[in-house]
Amino acid sequence: MTQIPSLTHQQLELLRLAKKNSVEELQLFYEFPVVDGDEPPVVHPQFIQELIDIHLIQVREIEASVLASEFQQSSWTEYCEDLDFPAQVDWDRWRQGIITQLGEGVEQLMSPGKGLGQFTKVWIREIRIRAVQPSNL
Repeated sequence: MTQIPSLTHQQLELLRLAKKNSVEELQLFYEFPVVDGDEPPVVHPQFIQELIDIHLIQVREIEASVLASEFQQSSWTEYCEDLDFPAQVDWDRWRQGIITQLGEGVEQLMSPGKGLGQFTKVWIREIRIRAVQPSNL
């Protein structure tokens, strides 16, 4: 009997997208904190790694580079939509919101700097995902 794993909503959504695009690989980008400098982490975020480990997806890494966080830049731009001239106080409020959203752990390494416009340097990894069809069904 085939055992169906318990998946999170995030994992189910990723698997659904991978199956929907089964003819082609699904292209994804994600950010990872810079921990040891020169080399990107060898593991993927936990929700992706679990899908790899239970053989529901295959992942092929395309590229990894250290850049300013695109997530933070996008969030800051959205925050500033109604502001004519964003100031340090606006940055401080936005930064505190981002830090609260990140929570604890490795993500804390992705906190934006204290000065206006100091976005965190992160690994931005491009991967391609393909859903795997279980052979024992």
